[in-house]
Amino acid sequence: MTPLAIVVVGYDRPDSLSRLLDSLNQVAFEGHRVPLIISLDRSGNAAVEKVAETFTWKHGDKTVRTFPQRLGLKRHILACGDLTRDHEHLIVLEDDLYVSENLYHYAVQAISAYRDDDRVAGLALYSYLWNEGCHRPFQPLDSPCDAYFVQSACSWGQIWSRGKWDQFMDWYRQHGDDFPPDPAIPRNVTRWSDQSWLKHHIRYCIETGRFFVFPRVALSTNFSDRGQHAHGQENGYQVPLQEPHTRTYRFPAFEESTAVYDAFFESMALGGVLGIAPGELCVDLYGAKRNAAKRRYWLSMEPANHGIVKSFGLAMRPHEANVLRGIPGESIFLYDTSMPADKNPRTPGDFRDALVKYDVRNLSYKTLLRYSLRYMFRQLMAKLTWNR
Repeated sequence: MTPLAIVVVGYDRPDSLSRLLDSLNQVAFEGHRVPLIISLDRSGNAAVEKVAETFTWKHGDKTVRTFPQRLGLKRHILACGDLTRDHEHLIVLEDDLYVSENLYHYAVQAISAYRDDDRVAGLALYSYLWNEGCHRPFQPLDSPCDAYFVQSACSWGQIWSRGKWDQFMDWYRQHGDDFPPDPAIPRNVTRWSDQSWLKHHIRYCIETGRFFVFPRVALSTNFSDRGQHAHGQENGYQVPLQEPHTRTYRFPAFEESTAVYDAFFESMALGGVLGIAPGELCVDLYGAKRNAAKRRYWLSMEPANHGIVKSFGLAMRPHEANVLRGIPGESIFLYDTSMPADKNPRTPGDFRDALVKYDVRNLSYKTLLRYSLRYMFRQLMAKLTWNR
């Protein structure tokens, strides 16, 4: 039994697998031997198994495991998680990822920092710059620490530990694959296919009040190669990787961090600033919640027919900074849904225009239109090719 192992998850992408394995060989393992397990679901593509078998792992023992029948993505990933029976901690990497040379350096310190914190369900290696639930940029609030918290699991490079994985699996066995609608769960997550294991891990985090720890600068990035849940290569989820260094990371405790986000990537620090109890406030700056939980107070950029308690500008980044610093303006509204409606100074058209300018910054409308038309054409052609 070893304390830490790396699990690479593959299916039918030999080039992707080779690229990831090559990046792993460049990681600084500081002289330690770390087992590598390459787990390949059955695809009928002999080239994938050849890449795994011929790969020379420089940093320890290598195991290639295959299956007589195809498991599918969900069963395969869950089976990989169960390798925590043999290894206390697992670095889990799907084959379309690429890793930083700092991977091991970060992993060892992050595990040490959070191994005994029951509020932490896992450790992410990826770092979001994009909120995929609403297709808008995401940027966590700055802090002197090297990580932030999100009430959502990660699938683009993560660390699972035995005790934390066992807690999730106990929960999963009790709840099964049923996925009833819940306003606390992002709608895009509920629409994921039955082959998604991730949506269950996200739901687990939400229902049990647990978080994943995300690095401010990523240790893994995503090529989005064509696969079971990706129609074609896109650059939208590529993020900067950490450059090599040997400094000691600073990992925050929940009590000292203002960079804590829910599953919608909405700040969980704004209720205290506004003097509103968490159960009475819907923070909806991305507009994905629409106050479906019927909270009395609703913080939103959308013009709505409710009483306006306060309003804020939309100038600082990230957008919650405008509320935290009390920036005056009429772009973000704190509504009291129990009050008679005030006349909102913004129209829906004003709101959408302001949001586009804020998100894309100095991109001209002419350039944006040209790009949008070309992008829609490429997406249509990719979908037609994919469905053949």
